Amino acid sequence: MRKGRETLLTLLEAFVYDPLIDWTVGGEVLAGTTFGGGAKSAEANRRQSKKELEREVTLAMFDVRCTEMKIEWQENKVEILNEIPGLKDNFKSCLALNEEIEKVEDELQDLHQQLALVKEAEAQGPKKHSLFKLPSLYDNYVKSQDAVNTAKKGLCDFIKECNSHSKAFNSIFTSYEKQFNQWLKFAMPDDSMHIFDLVKEFLHNAGKDDVISECEQSEIEVFRLAQSLNCQTRKCIQIAQEYMSLLIQCPKSYLENHRTNLYAEWANYLLETKTTGACDIVFEKIRSFLEIKSQNNPHILKVALTLDTFYKDTLLQVNKLFDELATIRTKDPPTTLEKLYGNAKLNIVSFLSQEKGAESALKFVLSGALLILNRTFLTLEIAAHRSGDWLIKLTSRDGDWFLDDLLLHSMKAVEVVNNVPLKQDTDDMRFYQIINGIKIAHAIYKGLYDLNFNFHTIILPETMKKIQGDDETVLSMINKLNAVIIQADIPLPEMVTQLEKLLTCVLMHVDVHTTYDLVLEKVSETKKRFLDLIPTQSDSLSHGKMLLMGFNGLFEKINQEINNLVSILGGLDIPKSWKKLDHVKDAKNISPHIFNPKIRALLESIFFLKRIMAITDFFALAQEMCANIQGTRQTVIYTDEQLTKPVKQYIADFISRQLLGVTPEAITYAICCILQDLHLDVTHEIEQKDIGAESKVPLDELYHKAYNVLIKDGAFTANVVSQASSLEMNLKTAWDKIQEPKKIEQKLSVLQSSAYRLQSQIAVHNLMFNDVLLLTNLKSVRSKFLLEMQTELTGLRVTYKQLIDSKEKQEKLVDKAYQRLNWAKGANPNVVEILAAFQTAVKSRDTSLTIEQKIVDNVLTSCNVILQHELLRTNTVDPTKEFDKLFLSSFEKWRIACQYSESKSENLQPAEERILNMLTLDMVKDPKWLLQLSGLITEIITICQKTLSDKKNEMFLKTDTLAALMGNFKNLYNNHTKLMQDVKSLLKIMSKIEDYSVATQAFIQSYKKYVEHFGALFNVFKDHSVNKNVIEDVMQHLEYINEQTEDIYEGVLALQEQKGSSARSSLRRQSCVISEDQDRTENKVQPRNGYAVNVWRRVKMKLEGRDPDPGRKCTAQEQVDYVIREATSLENLALLYEGWTPWV
Repeated sequence: MRKGRETLLTLLEAFVYDPLIDWTVGGEVLAGTTFGGGAKSAEANRRQSKKELEREVTLAMFDVRCTEMKIEWQENKVEILNEIPGLKDNFKSCLALNEEIEKVEDELQDLHQQLALVKEAEAQGPKKHSLFKLPSLYDNYVKSQDAVNTAKKGLCDFIKECNSHSKAFNSIFTSYEKQFNQWLKFAMPDDSMHIFDLVKEFLHNAGKDDVISECEQSEIEVFRLAQSLNCQTRKCIQIAQEYMSLLIQCPKSYLENHRTNLYAEWANYLLETKTTGACDIVFEKIRSFLEIKSQNNPHILKVALTLDTFYKDTLLQVNKLFDELATIRTKDPPTTLEKLYGNAKLNIVSFLSQEKGAESALKFVLSGALLILNRTFLTLEIAAHRSGDWLIKLTSRDGDWFLDDLLLHSMKAVEVVNNVPLKQDTDDMRFYQIINGIKIAHAIYKGLYDLNFNFHTIILPETMKKIQGDDETVLSMINKLNAVIIQADIPLPEMVTQLEKLLTCVLMHVDVHTTYDLVLEKVSETKKRFLDLIPTQSDSLSHGKMLLMGFNGLFEKINQEINNLVSILGGLDIPKSWKKLDHVKDAKNISPHIFNPKIRALLESIFFLKRIMAITDFFALAQEMCANIQGTRQTVIYTDEQLTKPVKQYIADFISRQLLGVTPEAITYAICCILQDLHLDVTHEIEQKDIGAESKVPLDELYHKAYNVLIKDGAFTANVVSQASSLEMNLKTAWDKIQEPKKIEQKLSVLQSSAYRLQSQIAVHNLMFNDVLLLTNLKSVRSKFLLEMQTELTGLRVTYKQLIDSKEKQEKLVDKAYQRLNWAKGANPNVVEILAAFQTAVKSRDTSLTIEQKIVDNVLTSCNVILQHELLRTNTVDPTKEFDKLFLSSFEKWRIACQYSESKSENLQPAEERILNMLTLDMVKDPKWLLQLSGLITEIITICQKTLSDKKNEMFLKTDTLAALMGNFKNLYNNHTKLMQDVKSLLKIMSKIEDYSVATQAFIQSYKKYVEHFGALFNVFKDHSVNKNVIEDVMQHLEYINEQTEDIYEGVLALQEQKGSSARSSLRRQSCVISEDQDRTENKVQPRNGYAVNVWRRVKMKLEGRDPDPGRKCTAQEQVDYVIREATSLENLALLYEGWTPWV
């Protein structure tokens, strides 16, 4: 069997595979007994079409082929990826060697040209050839070269100094946060300074009280200096951190536009060009750079003054709120309020346990509180509803935004219902559902408030900071978000308008035109593209991803809560008569139809689009404002109200379109449930009322009627109700007092966030345009920083030196103590322990001081670099003037050298100039200098020829190595094509199958390009010729193959997974035969082909020795053991009756 495995597989296809596959279309089919016997007449009507048959067979065969080759496929991928780096390295070394060969060949060609020129001069004689004038030019040429070399050295030294400073500063800039925090964590233990406490008694006994006095004084001095050094170090770090936090918000153009970077760049340009024309260009750049800083700019001044005005106005509001909060806190401290609230709660608990009818009375009083609250709530929501498009500007008398009042009333409603005594085993479960709905509605208001609050305090300042600093991840995220909108083809506002029209049609039960299908499709595509931008938790989160994820999460939370609300309240079974109440009627007049599934789906799509619009509109405003601060655009500086408008507009629309009326209606039902629970027949009472012209039953009248009925029925007495009302009022008053300072604190947090952001933006703008703003006598942030840093560094250096001196003096006292202890330990064994403890204490103290000194050294170095960096940005300080003078001096020397060099070499040919460069002073003085020159050139030619020969031999060996590597790489590719051959034809068919066509066609296109790069790679290298063009082509192909290999190999397996996820599960065991006849008839045809392919695959794997373990080929003995084990397994006994097929 093993030797004829291919024959066996062919026979298997004939005897096992063919009978199991439905090869006919629409005719009678003979199915194998494996699937339950012969065909039935009913089954003939369910035969697959030819297209369905081809689809099923193709997908089944593709699944089998992928499973068979998966291990080899992955191994081949790894081998190809592992081979590419070695090939690239070898080709790179060949490219470098090829460049060296070309360089030597060029040099050799020049030498031959020079030698020919020398021979020509020898033949023509001194009077006829221009070469004989070179000795007379030698002196001037040497002077010219010396001037060039001197000027070049000056520029090189200057570039080195600039690069050194830039490298040091960039190192601090990239790691300052981690490094500074690490230094701040160090704290020297206070007890480590008292090292002489261990030897005081010993010295006293030895009569050395004067030494003890010196030691104590030394300890005090060192301890004081160490503490002072620590404080000064922390102050320096704090100043540096504040500076860095501003610098990181500056755009990259500002960071790069520093003297050290610009001067180094211009110096390198001068060295590369070596012409006076380049000197003129650089001079213009220097002049422009220095003059632009001294020019007045009205727009920059306007931005600075506007930001300053905004900041001062915000600061006034902050101070006002601080005063209000201080007054409230003084009058009612938080602990007093909490205690008051707790006592009110305890009084209610005591009341419930002591008074008869207390629970019913409290429920009735709380229902009354809900009634009053609901009346106010409805008034607020009706006002919001009537505001229409102006809802975003609706405020209370105190100036609070309408959302704040709605949230406060929602919180009150939740507080009241939480105080209602409930017994879950007896109370109406509908009441719990209503209470849950009230709490979820409150969670939505809270979510909307959190959206506004967190946007203002987190998203807004963080976005500004990142955009100002040109954070690439954030800018990339914004560009991708804008691309999502562009790809929609229809503007988002237009899509919203179309969806609004569709919503109107659904509300009015009008037939919907098919043109709306396109809009719905575009909305779905836009939603998918947007959600693709949202990273998952497993992704590595950049600043841009985190920002978008956090921003979207605030909206998503609200969407989840509104879905929960619809789920909870949508299924409420409310008596029809309750809906006649005036509060319910008024609520329904302003409430949207969110409980209608079709309308809910449309509203969700509308507000998803509005979410994207709010996010993109804000990012656009932020980018425009940051461009103003950076000075790249001249428009307006936006206020907080303008910056928050996109989000506030979303909130206003959301409340008016999805939330108004929901809470008041739920509260009304809660009141009815409470009254019903008090054994008042609410339904009967409502039906008995005269509904009047407006078809409304006043809830107030129902409540008053309930009071009389319940008093009459003895549910409670008037006295108990009065007590309950008083207790409820005390609780409400205490709760209100707790909320008042909390409300001010939240306002304060928002304003403080704005003040801090504006302060940072003012400082960043001032830092960027310091020289311009100094002309208008505005305070300089840089000057303040420089002054503070210089002062602290000076103090730190003084203290550091004093500590070192004091430590050196203390070391002498330590040595004296050591001497005394060592002298006494022979006579007194107890001294040995004292000596050991003293040594340990000294070592510990020295270690701590060493760490602190090391930190101080690092801080001094880092802060000096930062200080120098900022000094070089200021035109008016001496270090900057010296730096400019040094560069201008080097520049002038180079310019003169270039002029001198150009003037002296105008009449010389390139070959003559190279010969002149070979001359020496001794050679010029020798009458036979031409002969010496000829010999020198000949000698150099010989050396070059030897070098060229060696390098060509080396290239020959490298070419052979490359040929071997490419041969191995081609073998790997051949293995790839053999594996791919099995699925190529199947992929072509799959590209025509509806569910797979898009993915498969995309893969085929990618694979075609992938294979073309392999072909081009081998075609370029087929003659084993290696030159620059060949190597560059090869490197391009290898780079592409390296980038695409992972996608190509995983792409095939992804198509298999797509098949697996969309196809039905394959039939594995014959136990399915014993199912119901109806199910068997319906499902028989579908799994038949999959089962046949599965049988064929299992037989093939058995022949390859992969039956026990598909991952490897087993030995013959392992296969025998496996077959015996399976044959003797009792679990397989039930399968024996089906014959040999299931065993394979």
